[in-house]
Amino acid sequence: MSYIIKLISENCYIIPDGDGWLTTTESREEAIDIGLFDDFESADETAQSFSGGMTRGVDYQVESISLDPFHLVQITIPVEIAPKLKDINKFITNDKAQVFLTNKTTVNDAMDGFTRYGLSTGTNAILLKADQCEKAKENIELYLNERFGSQWEVKLIPVQI
Repeated sequence: MSYIIKLISENCYIIPDGDGWLTTTESREEAIDIGLFDDFESADETAQSFSGGMTRGVDYQVESISLDPFHLVQITIPVEIAPKLKDINKFITNDKAQVFLTNKTTVNDAMDGFTRYGLSTGTNAILLKADQCEKAKENIELYLNERFGSQWEVKLIPVQI
């Protein structure tokens, strides 16, 4: 696990400036790219030395960052073959529905070693790490082919937890 430092009142992040000093950026992505700390203690000590007297939780926070993010599995299908899901109209753009893969496996299915997939507008959407995506890819494609033929596209959307 890696960490970044966020200055709460300024809504910015502490990063190195390239000359051995510290500066700030408003970009969380830049902080993740160049301002990562390997452990919580060194991030906390850096925040303390950045400006004496700051209090963790009041003036700054140390955020944990996973460099191996989870992914939502987004499925894009034509509207005419999209299932009737709650609030689906919010997920339709240019006659395409963008919905999410969900797990519909029952206890009995799991005991038999079987996984059932479904689609949702976000409720119980599956979160997978990159290596899990590769392992599940064949089964997900099989489900989508059986249900929608070749009229589907998959996009992995990284999310930080």
